Amino acid sequence: MIFLKKHRASIYILSILIIGVLLNKNTTDLSIDQKRIIHQKSLANSPFSDSKHLSKPTRKSLQLPPNPYYEKIWELSINPITGRTEPEKILKLQDDLRKSRFIARRSAVPGENEEMKWIQRGPINVGGRTKAMMFDPNDSANETVFSGGVSGGLFKNTKISDPNSPWFLVTKNIPQNLAVSSITYDPNDKNVFYVGTGESYTAGDALGNGLWKSEDGGNSWFKVFGGNTENPTSYISEGNTIEIKKPSGQNKIGYLAASFGKSLNSDPIEAEAAITSPEDACGTLGSVTDKIAVIQRGNCEFGVKVLNAQNAGAIAAIIYNNDGDDLVSMGVGATNPNSINIPALFISQSNGVRLKNLITNGETVLSLKKSSNSVQGVTIVPGTFYINDVVVRNYEGKSEIYLAAGTSSYRDASQTFFNGEEYGIYKSVDGGNNWNKINVEFEGRIVQPIDLEISSENTIWMSTTRDNRGLGAGLIYESDSSGSAFNLKFQIDDGRRTEIELTSNKEIFVLAATGDAANPVTIKKGLTNGNTLEDLTLPDDDDPGIPSNDFTRGQSFYDLMIESNPQDPNQVYVGGIDLFKTSSGGISGSANSNPWNQISHWYNRYGPYSHADQHGATINESNPNLVLFGNDGGISFTNSGGSSISTRNLNFHTSQYYTIAVAPKNMFSNHSSTVTGNDRSKYENASRPIPQGDYDVFVGGLQDNGTMFQIDNENSGSKAYDVSGGDGAATMFSQKESNKYFVQNYVYNRSVEVWNLNESSGQNFVINNESESKGDFINVQALDSEFGIIYSNYSSSGGTFPLTEIAAYVEWDDFDPDDRNFNAKKVLLYDNNLFFSNASALSVYPSSEKSTLYVGTEGGQLLKVENAHKYSEGDNPESQAEWSSLTGNNFLGSISDIEFGSSENEIFVTFHNFGVNNIFFSDDGGVSWIEKDGDLPDIPVRCILQNPMVEDEVIIGTELGVWYTKDFSSDKPSWLQANAGMSDVRVTDLDLRKGDDFKVFAATYGLGVYSSFFASDEPLININTEVKSIKINQGEEGSFNVNYKVYGGFDEQTTFSIEGLPSDTNISYEPSNSLKINSNGFIEITLKIDEKTDAKSYPLSIKAKSENLTKSTSIELIVVSNDNDNDGVKNDVDKCPDTPNTDQKDSDNDGIGDVCDTTPFGQNIFSLLVKDETCRSANDGSMNLTISISDPKFIVAVTGGPSGFSHTPKTIEGTTWSLNNLQAANYTVCLTTENLDNFKQCFNVVITEPQDLSVTATVDDDDDYVNFKFGGSDQYYINLNNEIITTDQSDYRLKLRKGLNFIKVTGDKTCQGSYEKTVFNSEDIILSPNPTTSKSTLYVGGEDNDVSLSMFDNAGRLLWVKNKKVNSSRSLDVIVSNLKSGTYYLKVESKTVRKTAKLIKK
Repeated sequence: MIFLKKHRASIYILSILIIGVLLNKNTTDLSIDQKRIIHQKSLANSPFSDSKHLSKPTRKSLQLPPNPYYEKIWELSINPITGRTEPEKILKLQDDLRKSRFIARRSAVPGENEEMKWIQRGPINVGGRTKAMMFDPNDSANETVFSGGVSGGLFKNTKISDPNSPWFLVTKNIPQNLAVSSITYDPNDKNVFYVGTGESYTAGDALGNGLWKSEDGGNSWFKVFGGNTENPTSYISEGNTIEIKKPSGQNKIGYLAASFGKSLNSDPIEAEAAITSPEDACGTLGSVTDKIAVIQRGNCEFGVKVLNAQNAGAIAAIIYNNDGDDLVSMGVGATNPNSINIPALFISQSNGVRLKNLITNGETVLSLKKSSNSVQGVTIVPGTFYINDVVVRNYEGKSEIYLAAGTSSYRDASQTFFNGEEYGIYKSVDGGNNWNKINVEFEGRIVQPIDLEISSENTIWMSTTRDNRGLGAGLIYESDSSGSAFNLKFQIDDGRRTEIELTSNKEIFVLAATGDAANPVTIKKGLTNGNTLEDLTLPDDDDPGIPSNDFTRGQSFYDLMIESNPQDPNQVYVGGIDLFKTSSGGISGSANSNPWNQISHWYNRYGPYSHADQHGATINESNPNLVLFGNDGGISFTNSGGSSISTRNLNFHTSQYYTIAVAPKNMFSNHSSTVTGNDRSKYENASRPIPQGDYDVFVGGLQDNGTMFQIDNENSGSKAYDVSGGDGAATMFSQKESNKYFVQNYVYNRSVEVWNLNESSGQNFVINNESESKGDFINVQALDSEFGIIYSNYSSSGGTFPLTEIAAYVEWDDFDPDDRNFNAKKVLLYDNNLFFSNASALSVYPSSEKSTLYVGTEGGQLLKVENAHKYSEGDNPESQAEWSSLTGNNFLGSISDIEFGSSENEIFVTFHNFGVNNIFFSDDGGVSWIEKDGDLPDIPVRCILQNPMVEDEVIIGTELGVWYTKDFSSDKPSWLQANAGMSDVRVTDLDLRKGDDFKVFAATYGLGVYSSFFASDEPLININTEVKSIKINQGEEGSFNVNYKVYGGFDEQTTFSIEGLPSDTNISYEPSNSLKINSNGFIEITLKIDEKTDAKSYPLSIKAKSENLTKSTSIELIVVSNDNDNDGVKNDVDKCPDTPNTDQKDSDNDGIGDVCDTTPFGQNIFSLLVKDETCRSANDGSMNLTISISDPKFIVAVTGGPSGFSHTPKTIEGTTWSLNNLQAANYTVCLTTENLDNFKQCFNVVITEPQDLSVTATVDDDDDYVNFKFGGSDQYYINLNNEIITTDQSDYRLKLRKGLNFIKVTGDKTCQGSYEKTVFNSEDIILSPNPTTSKSTLYVGGEDNDVSLSMFDNAGRLLWVKNKKVNSSRSLDVIVSNLKSGTYYLKVESKTVRKTAKLIKK
């Protein structure tokens, strides 16, 4: 079995060398080890390795979606052999299932029929990413609205003005997880609606499924365009090729066309090829008239080369790489592109050398044409998945449908393109039965349309975004009147995704992302019949965290919305992070005013609340004050044109859940608490009481909507409260009813927190807070409630191999208030020999005896970590866990879930991937594994649960909802959809609530949370024990209960028995081992263990057998020895039960024998007095020991000490001992006695020496104070001008007198040294007037009568010195009339003055 290990670089290199050979083999011939090598190579080469740990701002700067969850799901779901996921299979399967779907089955598992249907649980106040909305044109009251979630299907609301009006999911003949991106209606038949799906600009994050149509006002739907094809088999694109016509028999050459020059089409250019001279074509060329010029890449610009070839008569140019086989996208450089009118192609170095050799050896004729939109070598998935926009126009009484079909590439190792060949503009004039593609090209490539609008002149306008090569964006086209051709109207410099809006007064607004870092977003305006666009002032968000030059905050590729009032063209709305409105057509009223008013704010501080990230808007045509806005949190609504705004998310359950966790049924039966969180419908903090009683209490992590906490007892949808913010991640509820809490996590391991619910008011405790990106963005975790341990993936990226670890957060579940805001202790679990792939699943087997962690990895390993709760003491604890591998021989892919049956021997393991066996089961603790896929389609499996009542019934969460089997024990289980109430959507997590009602909660990525339950219609009894193990001493007895529960009218005589008991064990049952059972109850079993029974563990199987059924459960019997140390004294009277102690001697009569007593002679019999050195290097430290008893005699030994220290052990005569003349050091003093071999008592002794006195001093700018920092002494003595000040403070502020100050500082000991400083604290002086022409008056502070004045010129030369008497007014005249104009310096000195003043003579 091969697995690449992070410390085995040679194996990794070997795998790279052989991977090409493996990929060229038929995959059915590959061994499992070869397949694993291919899979691990795909993971190692993941294009997301460098991006998945980037911060959100960095991701935005690279125009990556802010959330890397999709990247991780892509990695986890790849087909291990092809290195890519295959979502097209999901769409095909979805269509097939919808055609054959029916529900007429008996109930037993969640979602099996209407009785057991999945119930939508909300959250009813939180939506998900929304772009498309439409007012129902058939509702004159303007109340009915349709809207779609990007991953949550199509919804309808019949009274949008009422915030309490709920949304309803439309399900008739339309997938529930449809990625709705656009919606419109037919103006000639307003009962006809169209819904476009998919977002091409988020790099495959929201894969669409074509265009859907309704002919009954949105009640039922059918697909009319695109989506999966009948044969969705992907293929490798041949790209565009050059055909070598002469000589014959030559392979074609792949090329990449330049972004300038003439575009090739399907009509070939055929001519002889010629090598240019010079070969790099950077200078004037010899004639190549009517030939195809073959040019070396060289150093000059591509535009120069091609223009030189054209001037030399060439009809086409081929440039070949001289630095490898990469195909380079050629730009024109400084050359005028309009001057080049021949096509230019780029080919690889190897093909260039081949072509040169052919030309050298004879006539070579080439044929050039365009046959594909895709680059050679990429994977193409056929089918038009992305409908970026759709509009319907009334053209001479007929309805014409125009759709913008997009393309997108997943950034995977194989470069997969969806709709790689078929994107562009399509038109239908017969209601979608037939479609014609309208060819719109720019620089030889089909453009990708992103936005469609209908002008007041009834022409179709289109704007573009980048195609899968990053080209063709920022273009704006208008159709002709017939809509059959499009002409380029405007081009945005360095444009990227571009949105347009046409107003009723024939103006066009353009909102575009750009590649200009200084101006990443732009708004422009112009006339539809004009030729130019003017720049408009951008909205300036009041939020200081959003830059004034980018109201999308780096997300212009993602947040880009513009919409105008159909009745007032000056009213325009735009959206980035927040919403803005102009009533002046974007024109500023004055130079300093901004024409855009902010009408919302994403956290309710700088405007009314509307969730961040605006994606779409729709304005009611008859009442334009009614506006709907779509964002990452659902829908916002205004009925006042933006003057007020509020959310409309009631039951718009499009939220995207990563995880779900449910409290045990009885956790709050006799307890109440409170949780405080944020009501996302208002962005206001609110308290949510947890009432005492039978309530569903659950919590889950959501995409961009935090960790949502919910309570409900009506089995229906309920409001949720965000208790974390940001992206919620792993959530777990304690399963220990006596300790009530739940765990929440923000991304990676950055903010792991626990809500303590044991008190009446819940409190949030920090478990781990860090800034690093350890683990994954949405990180797998597991909770051991018995031991209070949170296990968390803690792997890190970087280097050739990742560092794979599990963090165990320990010692926190006592909820000490002093620890509330501090990180818990962290123990790192790792095994370099077994654990070498990132953890993708964690699970804990519940046991009170020990913590056993199971780790599933992305590389397909299943690892068992026993005693995971054990670690060394201290601040840097080391794990003492034991690792072993349970990896199945046929495991391939990335493990998604690990669950357990009735015992630890029964293990369920599922896999994320396409193209693998997704379900495995072991009934022997992982020794052997059985594949359980049966007839399950090729579909990723995310999670698994077993019916605790009927072991043959198992449900799984998949990319297409929940599936189930009722014959899990068979070799080939049959799987069906459990789709009553919920289907189609990705189920990310399943949680079975602990309790007697077997309620199951399902987290979905796009439709919120659902619940149902396991049940049984057949007569059934289940048994279980309240404890997993029981300990009984030899010769003694112990009891435990076996609980039984009945279902489906069970009423039978039932006999209980036990297998696996040690011989000579007496067993008794209360009331009996055989009884008539028709209701829930229990029996008590008492075991009497024989005295001679071996002390060890016995696995017991308890069986309940009736006429038709046999049920079993297990318990571990631990027989405890009654003489553990085999010294002939029974444990209950043995003073040292684990240490042989036949004489039972107990010197201090404390009930503990001397041989095992840490203080056999009593407490505190030793007193050790330690004296430190008096001065540094005095070597006069000492130890003095006093013993309170005279018998026995003790031996003293001293170890440690400074280098060279030694001590000979000595028997202490009497009760005192001393050791003198010691140096400062750490010593260990140990006492033993010959009377007791096991006795040893030690003391750690630290002898210190005084530190040198440490003093730093800084003088205030005004010289009035000195600030001291002291060290090295307990007391400090400050001598200021012979006045002594004493302080024990390490920081001291000393006030100075005016004049000269003498300062000396000493410590406790003279040998510590001293510190001296002098500071002159001068009085102030003032010169006025200054500047002056003849004299200035000098004012001298203080009381000195005699002062000395010295005058210096600007060069520092002394001009004069004068001694003066200061009068009572403290002023002196300074005569300067005899001085030249200039700058001078007057120095003033006295007993308390030392100052210099600058004087300016005019």
